[in-house]
Amino acid sequence: GRYVASAVSWWGHKVDNAFWIWNFQGQLLHKQSLDRFCQLMWRPRPSSLLPEKQVKEIRRNFKTWAQKFETEDTMRKMTASKEMIEKRQALMEEFNRLRKNKKQLFQDTKEVRLDLRGGVDTDEFNSNVDNFEEETIEFLVKVEETIEE
Repeated sequence: GRYVASAVSWWGHKVDNAFWIWNFQGQLLHKQSLDRFCQLMWRPRPSSLLPEKQVKEIRRNFKTWAQKFETEDTMRKMTASKEMIEKRQALMEEFNRLRKNKKQLFQDTKEVRLDLRGGVDTDEFNSNVDNFEEETIEFLVKVEETIEE
């Protein structure tokens, strides 16, 4: 089959009773927690709608079919990955465009900033080292009082 069921029943453990249904690739499809869960009854597969001749033909060409389906699965995964990559690239391009515009605006407003700062260029961190003043600030971290009798 294409599905597997696993379960923890009340007979073995009194808590955390549940059953899980997995697909053949090991991906969890469904989890159901139930109090006092005792038994999981799985219905049998329905009889095939194909004639016996077609079933034999499919079994004989199973590797070909499996390879075809594997290729289709791979293509679907690649399409999803490709869409995700394209979305990320579009977001990155939008960010870079916005950043470029803001950098240009920053450059265009340099004269206004210089006028506001009295001609002092503070755009770069070490642009006016001569105007730096060093301050020392001390904090009292801990006070201890000892009382002697």
